[in-house]
Amino acid sequence: MTRRRRTMLKEQFEAGKMPSQEDFADLIDSMLSMLDEGFEKTPEAGFKIAQLRDGKLISFYQDIGTGAAMWSVGLEKASNSLSFVDRNEQALLTLASTVDGEGVPHSGIGIRQSHPRHELDVAGTVASHGRVGRSGELAVPADGYWYDVTDYLTGCQAWEVVAGVGAKDSEGRYAIMHAFATNAFGANGDISYHQSHFGNKCSRIELRWVKGDLGKPFEFKLQMRVGCAYGEDVWIKYHMTQLWQDTLMLESEDKPLRQPSPQYDEKGKIKG
Repeated sequence: MTRRRRTMLKEQFEAGKMPSQEDFADLIDSMLSMLDEGFEKTPEAGFKIAQLRDGKLISFYQDIGTGAAMWSVGLEKASNSLSFVDRNEQALLTLASTVDGEGVPHSGIGIRQSHPRHELDVAGTVASHGRVGRSGELAVPADGYWYDVTDYLTGCQAWEVVAGVGAKDSEGRYAIMHAFATNAFGANGDISYHQSHFGNKCSRIELRWVKGDLGKPFEFKLQMRVGCAYGEDVWIKYHMTQLWQDTLMLESEDKPLRQPSPQYDEKGKIKG
């Protein structure tokens, strides 16, 4: 098809002119065909777009007549991922939806990561004004008693906990705590703290691991308290972040993509 503007096509069909077969072909090709062009609009689905062969869904140009696309959007046929690609054909944003071997669907967003392995997988630097874990779902009164902050857990667990409490009516006492809590099947649980407090030393926030029933020796949970009561209707506010997801270490049986580095002896020499 010869590329023509509308004014050029109109000139071939003005009164007194005899359009040629080529003119009619250009006129037909200049019109949209839903099947040929790969898109349509329906009330149910809205605007539907189908990718043609190995091309892109949509491309953006500064000048459509010259130069390469500044940005483009396309589907990867092997994984059905939707990628936003720059002019160097590098995927900057990828929306992925996969199904694992057990038929469980997983979705993820990749930033400079074509095959995201997590809900958000960033292959670069993240800058933010703040970071916060999920809000604690289990209430913890600041009354000096121990309260659960997790349900029963098992396997290998690693958590980050940030908590704070304050009460002006209790002589202006305040406490802030940042801790890492790890545990492996209920044995040798460990908690490391960074914390500050204003007031008595017993104003501080504490954590502990508690084992499950005798019939469930590999279960445990995390508990929280303040050393002494802050008064009525005072609550510890806390956020928790799970730092390790493969709690049963099933991925230890997965062969890594890269081979191990050379092994060294105690003197720093490569083993034969």
